Amino acid sequence: MDRMPKLIIIAVITAVAIVGAIAISDVFKDKEPTLRAEVIEVQHGNTIVLDIGMDDLVTIGAEINDDILVKTGNLEFTVLFSPGSGYKGIPMYGGYLADAFGTIIIGFTGCDHVTIDIKVGDILTLSREGKDPFIDKIPNYLKGRTNNPEDYDGPTQFANTREVKGGDLVPGSIYRSASPWNAGNRSPFVNDYYKEIGAEYLICINLDEDEVAEYVGKDPDAYASRLFKEGKVSSKHFRAAVHSSPDQWRFIVDSLLEAEGKTGIFCTYGKDRTGFSCAMIEGLAGANYDEILADFMTSMCNYYHIEVGSEEYEAICKNYPQRVFYLYDHTELIEHPEKVDWNKIEFEKFDPEEVFTKYLVDYVGIDADKVAKVKEKLTGGI
Repeated sequence: MDRMPKLIIIAVITAVAIVGAIAISDVFKDKEPTLRAEVIEVQHGNTIVLDIGMDDLVTIGAEINDDILVKTGNLEFTVLFSPGSGYKGIPMYGGYLADAFGTIIIGFTGCDHVTIDIKVGDILTLSREGKDPFIDKIPNYLKGRTNNPEDYDGPTQFANTREVKGGDLVPGSIYRSASPWNAGNRSPFVNDYYKEIGAEYLICINLDEDEVAEYVGKDPDAYASRLFKEGKVSSKHFRAAVHSSPDQWRFIVDSLLEAEGKTGIFCTYGKDRTGFSCAMIEGLAGANYDEILADFMTSMCNYYHIEVGSEEYEAICKNYPQRVFYLYDHTELIEHPEKVDWNKIEFEKFDPEEVFTKYLVDYVGIDADKVAKVKEKLTGGI
């Protein structure tokens, strides 16, 4: 063969090799590094303990507030690399990865009574997806509240006091607020509010009866304390994961049936547990999806100084109440947060009365006639 054709062939082969090498290099360059972790313990059904440390996470470039993709078997879900399990930036019913006193854990916020399909000995593959897009949108929420009433536009905003409305709910029957006992500077305003409206019964969902009794002993002349001594307060210490706690909804239904006259309902600051309880009440009374969502967010706006309709408002809607509302309509997911890919879910408005009724009967296990009786009472039928 002549020398020239040989040179041409060599040049072509070299060019192909270079192009191939570049292509392979680009593939690996774009691929995020991964970290292998073994599950060494599963605590309380929803907290996974891994055999890695913070130094290992550094090897994949992970930083606080990053989203971390977790893969194992057929499961794939995203968790937030969080400063801790109590970090407010973790979306409701979302996963988080955190350093718990030198141990790396994966948990799920707002989850009780769950059964995750991950067991000891399973191997997880972790990779960094990038900074979580939710965090930068919620500055006021992350900043939190203050205890100074002068930072708020009056006692209504400060103590989250207002009448519960919506649908065919009897006007002037249900009210909501922060706690009249253990909400710090807010409590005196709450007592003044309940005295002003003439509240006749209270449903306390942040303290058990013996805890209420202790506060009553410290402040026996408070309006709420007088109602307690008259036997006109029902109380139960609710967990935050109201959607997965049937016993708490049975308490709400029983308390509503027992209550006589103007009734107040409250947790510590009148926003989360109270918000979902009032959403249930409003929905059973015929309020629509937009009404229950707006009322829930009113308390969040009051407490955190969030502007209605802002980017922060919309971000919290999608990452908090709308997720819980979705679970009411998809109860099969309540015990398996690792199977929910919120990035792929489109929130659709539903009929709250229909969905909440089905939830209380089928998931909570309350007799249908009893639920119907509560609905009649809320709307003035009895």
